[in-house]
Amino acid sequence: MSDIPLFPLNVVLMPGAPLPLHIFEDRYKQMVDECLEAESEFGMVLADEAGTREVGCTARIVEMVERYDDGRMVILVEGSRRFKLNNVMTGKPYYVGEVEYIEEDAGEDVTALAEECITLLERVVEAATEGSVGIEIEPPYRNLSFAIAGRIEFDLETRQQILELMTERARLEKVKELLSAAAERLERDRQARDKAQTNGHLRGDYRPGEKPE
Repeated sequence: MSDIPLFPLNVVLMPGAPLPLHIFEDRYKQMVDECLEAESEFGMVLADEAGTREVGCTARIVEMVERYDDGRMVILVEGSRRFKLNNVMTGKPYYVGEVEYIEEDAGEDVTALAEECITLLERVVEAATEGSVGIEIEPPYRNLSFAIAGRIEFDLETRQQILELMTERARLEKVKELLSAAAERLERDRQARDKAQTNGHLRGDYRPGEKPE
């Protein structure tokens, strides 16, 4: 068990994923300053109308982007370790979590599944941007699921589900399902736009005055 500063927020942080944060409440300004001084991490956990979730991710402060005269700050953090939140304590101005870190699964070979997910990711990016975008993901595919979930804007509940899954295979299976649906939807939308631009039924070489076939 460990006690760490806790930042409940309507955000799901993934291990390895960057996230900018605007810190403006006094209690969290104090928390960030203490973490900077101690070179320590704080925990981020999804909190919304459904409550505070049990699984979160620690945040490592990568950069102090800007500190304003009134004490507000913009920081860049990166997700580090997943944890299970066992208890929330209120002895300090900010929350403190009693957490148990989640050990990552050591290593079933998921290379084939990972490559399927990368192919689907490329399809999603190409369909969304109407052009190919290089994706620098190389083997070994360690925690690829988190890398993809940190890149694609899945909804919060979906991201939380991925964060909570205990094996990389289970996470990749979920990511594959989501990317496949997203690729098909985006490609249908793109085809519909292309069809609308050619009025749906006219040949591209049709000229005014000709009888359309």
